[in-house]
Amino acid sequence: MSVHDFLEQAWTEHGPKVISGFSRPLYHNLQGLLHGYKYDKHAYGGMIRHTEAGMLTRWASKVPENGVIVEIGCYGGLSTSYLLKGAQKRNAHVYAIDPFNSDFETQSERTDDTVPLDNKPSRALVEQRLQENGFEGRFTLIENFSQEAARDWDTSIGIDFLWIDGNHEQAYQDFKDFEPCLNPGARVAVHDAHPRYGYSAVVEDVKKIFNEGEWTDLEHVKSIIAGRRTVASSK
Repeated sequence: MSVHDFLEQAWTEHGPKVISGFSRPLYHNLQGLLHGYKYDKHAYGGMIRHTEAGMLTRWASKVPENGVIVEIGCYGGLSTSYLLKGAQKRNAHVYAIDPFNSDFETQSERTDDTVPLDNKPSRALVEQRLQENGFEGRFTLIENFSQEAARDWDTSIGIDFLWIDGNHEQAYQDFKDFEPCLNPGARVAVHDAHPRYGYSAVVEDVKKIFNEGEWTDLEHVKSIIAGRRTVASSK
């Protein structure tokens, strides 16, 4: 199936009718039931569904041994915790990027107006949560904007899984910024990339991302579009 056909199918199918809210394939829902309710969504202020959370854990558990996962958009540490839960199985390290509750002047200039800036979690709070969840030493919190974090990234650190859930107006730019550091076979997953569950700007960016280069293992999980990069774009 071509990327175009995959995306068209992902964005038009309504899922099985047997149980409201379930999605295709059914094993996504099994992952959600098994792994997607571990952390308190409301306490963390997260916006991922249990099926999405379960699949983040599964994907993170599939990176190579001692692999590297980069998260753009950490917020309160909900998705970070699910990534770390899976990463434990591979002794992988998670780098989570977010400005947290710093530099509100720049945040207000760059905001996509989807997340309120008041009462944003602090880096210290998220670090404490992740440590309490048993992940001490397995993560690095980068208090910065994704553009600057990409500029300062150590290019010797190859990325095995790139999770994009930051500014909804720059998903494609986030991908391009970190693309040079993707290892062969790296997985890329983008949140809020469905016309019904997400944002139109992300939908358009996802079309651009997955129509560059060659991809395998394409998956649609609620508002997430994901795939593994096999051949880089020649652009």
